[in-house]
Amino acid sequence: MKRPLRTTLNSKSLSIIGIPHKFHKVKIEDFNTCNDKYLEEVISYVKSYILNISARFKTCEGVFFYGANGTGKTMLSSLILKEAYRNRYSGRRLTFADYVSLYTSVWNSYNDEKEDLKYKASIYKNVEFLVLEEIGKEIDSSISVPILEELLRYREDKSLVTIICTNLTPDLITENYGASIMSLIKGNMTPIKMETDDYRMKFFKGRLNNEKAKKSKAFS
Repeated sequence: MKRPLRTTLNSKSLSIIGIPHKFHKVKIEDFNTCNDKYLEEVISYVKSYILNISARFKTCEGVFFYGANGTGKTMLSSLILKEAYRNRYSGRRLTFADYVSLYTSVWNSYNDEKEDLKYKASIYKNVEFLVLEEIGKEIDSSISVPILEELLRYREDKSLVTIICTNLTPDLITENYGASIMSLIKGNMTPIKMETDDYRMKFFKGRLNNEKAKKSKAFS
């Protein structure tokens, strides 16, 4: 049975699930491909994913966004998560370092605090759509590797969708986290390489040019 769409998206609720405020009102059409054919293919895929998000959930199809900083990984994953929320799927976005911190904090806690931390960790572990950012930036890989494998394997077993955003290529994931984790990623996610100049800088330059145009018009 199809879930009823949310007619409005509350900014407070979007913040709670981890979507950055600057993406609350952003649409897929706002992504400037700069007429780059590869990026146009990426946007076409993400549009299709969003339009068919219920089908993607049924087939447990996640996405593995990888590339340099500022190439649009967080924007696109946030758009997917926002659409999941619109379709009343549970979802969360956080960095992997924050998940590791939450996961390990349980070890040194007691009684009510321990139960509270376990509950918070379980929320991220069990959401229907999880966006996991910045794999590769956590501090202690000897701890993080088994935590990541346990998380991905659990979500595969439960048929939950995981979307990863990272600077690491598939080869570097294998090198740093092992073949088992890369196998879990390959089996459950579509790889998308973000190949573009720093998207934040493009956006900044575009906004700067608009401001210059406004000032020029005002003094003409």
